[in-house]
Amino acid sequence: MNRPARRTMFAVFACAALSVVAVLAPMPAGAQVAAPAASGHQVQLVRVNSTDPTNVDVVFRYDGSASDVSGVKAQENTTDVKANNPQSLAQANIQQGVVFVVDTSASTDANATLAESKAAIKSLAATLPKGMQVALVAAGGDALVMQRFTTDLNAFDTQLASLTPKGDGALWEGVVRGASTIQDQPALIGSLVLVTDGNSGTGTPFADAKGAALSAGASVYAFGVQDGKLGGEAHELADATGGVYQESTKASDLPGFMTSITADLSGLYHFTYASKSTSGVNDLTVSVGDASTRGSYVVGSDARGTAALAYQAPSTSSGFTSKFQNDFGKYLAIILGLLAAGLAAYAIMSIVVKDRTGLDTMLQPYSEGYVSGAGDDDETHADQGMAQTAMMQRAVELTRQFAEKRGFLTRVEGSLERANLPLRAAEAILFYVAGAVVVSLLTLVVTRSLFAFLIVLAIAGLLPPATLSFLSNQRRRQFEAQLPDTLQLLSGTLRAGYSMMQGVEAVSQEAAEPMGRELRRVVTEARLGRPLEESLDAVAERMESKDFAWAVMAIRIQREVGGNLSELLMTVAETMTQRERLRRDVKSLTAEGRISAYVLAILPIALGIAMYVINPDYMTVLWDENVGRVMLAGGLMLMVGGFLWMNSIVKIDV
Repeated sequence: MNRPARRTMFAVFACAALSVVAVLAPMPAGAQVAAPAASGHQVQLVRVNSTDPTNVDVVFRYDGSASDVSGVKAQENTTDVKANNPQSLAQANIQQGVVFVVDTSASTDANATLAESKAAIKSLAATLPKGMQVALVAAGGDALVMQRFTTDLNAFDTQLASLTPKGDGALWEGVVRGASTIQDQPALIGSLVLVTDGNSGTGTPFADAKGAALSAGASVYAFGVQDGKLGGEAHELADATGGVYQESTKASDLPGFMTSITADLSGLYHFTYASKSTSGVNDLTVSVGDASTRGSYVVGSDARGTAALAYQAPSTSSGFTSKFQNDFGKYLAIILGLLAAGLAAYAIMSIVVKDRTGLDTMLQPYSEGYVSGAGDDDETHADQGMAQTAMMQRAVELTRQFAEKRGFLTRVEGSLERANLPLRAAEAILFYVAGAVVVSLLTLVVTRSLFAFLIVLAIAGLLPPATLSFLSNQRRRQFEAQLPDTLQLLSGTLRAGYSMMQGVEAVSQEAAEPMGRELRRVVTEARLGRPLEESLDAVAERMESKDFAWAVMAIRIQREVGGNLSELLMTVAETMTQRERLRRDVKSLTAEGRISAYVLAILPIALGIAMYVINPDYMTVLWDENVGRVMLAGGLMLMVGGFLWMNSIVKIDV
């Protein structure tokens, strides 16, 4: 192996060891945050606006006494920060509002749900803080916004009193319209109060309602007068948005429910603080009295709702995430990135740059008649000595023994020779394994995602063998395409009076790569004493060319029994030309099937990318949810299987 390639292998091995040590290294002190203490009261993050990191605005909900808020405490990434001007939203002149989504389907008349709903909502609206806006959405035959946000309770009460039961129900459409009403006012902090008798109706699916509520950052407080007819969907909606769900078989329980959520709807406060981070993900802990909560947000974003502010806890399965949520991980990622760039440069140089200490130089006296001087020989041995390190030799030897026991060392050697890559099999395997390890660990450090790590590991594991197979097959096809012309040229030299050895040497000087290189190797081996037929057989075996093996067999038989070798070679060349013409005809006839396989393989990927660009929230379920990941993996497996099946149908050997 040449010196650049050996240095590449050493660099990869060292980088991989460094990465493993980094992953296993203990986490710096102070990276853990104590769990929130149990409390009779609750505090909940509602919004974190960090578009200006020097003045991060935090809105939170607290159901305890307003006097407790003055002592609010905050921690950013386990470091205490000063909470400036803690006060209610009303005191800070920040808009806040509540959208009441009322089920007005015909079924609400029979159990008096609608009548009780109107009375309970009117009573609740009267107790809300001064300046809080209210809106009303009726979900009956259609979902209608009866009253947009207003502070005029008389106007609100008039629209509330006008609600009448009718239609089959449009509950989830009503939630979507209520969430849209909140989104129409970006400066407003909104909540949704949902009252239903369990008749969700038809039309808008629940998933759309859930997505709209999460997008608006609104907490949903739902009350159901029913007996499980919603199938837990209203409960799921409240849990996902950080709200409350209550269920009863009596509509008369509605006033009590409204009273119980008054503190949540009214208890909105905010404070500001100066962040010490300008990028990345920050962990934020807010404590009021004996209640505490913890969340995470991306610096520079305006995150709303409990889902967007959910705490990104370290993975309990591997524990690797918490190791890199600090500057140590950032610096390690930079180091690994530089090492990976160096490895790539070494790998390219090891293949592109000619090595003057390799096999070509050692065989140069036999192929060109040049004998190097003593000074050149000393320099060559010096270069080889510099490349021979004990660590590299030991690593390569262990790799060779392992590959030889598993039986794939010979296959790798053949593929490398066919691809004309200046690497030894054991060194190439070590380079491949170490490169896959370092790239995968670098991805792990940068993304802190096990899913991304597995994807990159799979790509790094499959891409080099696929590339090697492509290069070797491409060179073999070029070799076989040149074979008929080469045999015709060799036949012409024999007619001109050349011997077989002279003819092969003459053709080797005229033929293009890869045929010329392989024939020059045959000439060199023959000069070293190897029989010409054996050297030609070695070419056929190395290039895995059945056509060349048949030509060599014809030459061997002719040299044993006699005959006109020139005419024989012309006949073999014409036969190969006809077979190549037939092969191309078959390829043309099967082109439609191959293109269909390619289109069907690319179409799902292209469609998925297009859908992600159009609606990212709709597609992120595939990698955010476990069910989505399973479906995505299953779809990819079926797609690959279908492509291979179609490809095997249209592949015809000639």
